[in-house]
Amino acid sequence: MNSVLARVALLLACAFPVGAAEISPIPVQQFFQNPAITGASISPDGRHALLRMLSTAGRSMLTVIDVETHAQKTVANYSNADVENFYWISDRRLAYVLVNVEQGGDIGVPGLYAVDHDGKDFASLTVLLNQGRSFADTNADGSGYLGRYSVNGFPYRKTESMYVIEVSRKHRSLGLIDTRTGKRTPVDAPSNATNWLLEPNGDVRIVVTSRDGKDTLHYKEAGAWREIGPADDFTPVLYVDGTLYVQARNGHDESSVYRYDLEHKAILPKPVIAVPGYDTRGYFVLDDHRVLGYRLNTDSENTIWIDPARKAIQDEIDALLPNTINTTSYGAHSETPYVLVDTYRDTEDHIYVLYNRDTRQLLRLGAAHADLDVARMAPMSMVRYPARDGMQIPAYVTLPNTEPRKPLPTVVLIGDKQWLRGADWAWNASVQFLASRGYVVLQPEPRGVHGFGSAHEKAGKKQWGLAIQDDIADAVKWAVAQGYTDPERVCIAGGGYGGYAAMMGLIRDPAVFKCGISWSGITDLRAMFVHQWKDTADAGSLPYLRANIGDPLYDAAQFKETSPLQNAKRITQPVLLAYGKHDQRVPFSEGRKFYEALAATNPGAEWLEYTPSTEDWKTQANRIDLWRHIETFLARHIGK
Repeated sequence: MNSVLARVALLLACAFPVGAAEISPIPVQQFFQNPAITGASISPDGRHALLRMLSTAGRSMLTVIDVETHAQKTVANYSNADVENFYWISDRRLAYVLVNVEQGGDIGVPGLYAVDHDGKDFASLTVLLNQGRSFADTNADGSGYLGRYSVNGFPYRKTESMYVIEVSRKHRSLGLIDTRTGKRTPVDAPSNATNWLLEPNGDVRIVVTSRDGKDTLHYKEAGAWREIGPADDFTPVLYVDGTLYVQARNGHDESSVYRYDLEHKAILPKPVIAVPGYDTRGYFVLDDHRVLGYRLNTDSENTIWIDPARKAIQDEIDALLPNTINTTSYGAHSETPYVLVDTYRDTEDHIYVLYNRDTRQLLRLGAAHADLDVARMAPMSMVRYPARDGMQIPAYVTLPNTEPRKPLPTVVLIGDKQWLRGADWAWNASVQFLASRGYVVLQPEPRGVHGFGSAHEKAGKKQWGLAIQDDIADAVKWAVAQGYTDPERVCIAGGGYGGYAAMMGLIRDPAVFKCGISWSGITDLRAMFVHQWKDTADAGSLPYLRANIGDPLYDAAQFKETSPLQNAKRITQPVLLAYGKHDQRVPFSEGRKFYEALAATNPGAEWLEYTPSTEDWKTQANRIDLWRHIETFLARHIGK
């Protein structure tokens, strides 16, 4: 394995021919309506493909396709619920999670369900809480769902059961659910598990537990569990052939994949997978028994193939589908020559294809956005620009299809969570919509964002509204110097943290940003710690927030300086605010409080409010309406 898993540098640069933009703009709804297909998976025996598709009722459903006959069977289709996650349990059995459930339809509650690939033997397994979501959320999932299959190691094939964490008031424990009977069987494993790894025979061999904010590694040896020690500075990612692999920094700036010596309780010094400039945050590609490769995101998604046969298949497909990311899936113990391919690029959303290795023929199963003309989309590239202190900041730049090239109005688009990457080299509805209207789109990944090494991540500690904002403003300075951006026509926008950054951009850099847009934006740093906002500041995240954003008691002065609510009077530029009445991420009341403080001194403040509903999730009406308002707002303030 060492000879193949060498230190590699994966930098992908693709160029695509683009046609001249037509005079008539593409309608807003074509960008933001629900995609026709949002994921696909091939069965372990390679005989069936499972597609998550949009039903005629506007709901996400599951359809099974026989790869030989192409016969289709819809196995999960509900008028009042959407399919979220989906998994192959066996050659015949599949499980899925239902969300967005409304009353009065054909399913009662959100939860975990199972069914055979012919639609028979339906079973309700466990009830889940209905997940809160923002009015501006999309149902699209990209290809991220594929990584879930190897998060806990090798697939479980002993019976048609699946591992779950059972949560009680006092602790969490590991259990098996029989997907036919719903029967739960406790698993011999330490309680309070947060991560576990299965070896190829399906047994749990590695468990990480969490108590009082500390992670501990446990290893099962000779039928008994042995506590190894703290696991705070590494993450176990695979156990195979008696070897534990972990993701860790191990004294280096970027995290890599290493072997871990269980006997000496130490990470071995030499990495087996390392990518200069990026953390190796990804997942192993596995069959039932072997490691096939490792998939990760650098400037784009990449797969390091360990298995020569899979590398050969990838090369064949890449030759047939050039200039695209081609994510391949092969049955874990396939009995057919078929490979499922999820293909996409910056100018084209996901397309799902079957490839026959014997005939070398491709069969298109469907596309997420078949109605969008690729020639009218705008190319994206990744760059690194210098911040004012010399740090190199990654960013994605999307330039409209305009000739001749000249400085253009620009939108700086900031991600929803500050610590997560806000952009990928892939088709993005918001980015492509803005580019179609003639705007350059800048998506900086400022200090504090994970994935670009420890120095980049740590430099953002307690820098909300401070050095992080400097990085964002410096992105505009760089784009102006490149001749991309007209410095007199720049707007900053985003949701969640992005909305916060947009308002702080107006406060700190009024000469740079001429207007700002915030949907479901954070406005008061102190309130994050009071409300314990879902997905942002729940109880489990509070220690992380205190360490990386600040403490509301000890950093009160800084919070006052860096909270838009406390500085609303300093915002004089036009502002568009949008909030959902039932959003759980940022309470509606917080948004309204900020608007009232802003409107008291700023006549250019505009307010939108939305009421999310299951009907809206089907039609995306609120999201479409928001972007219609954004289009009008931008045209008025920085447009032609």
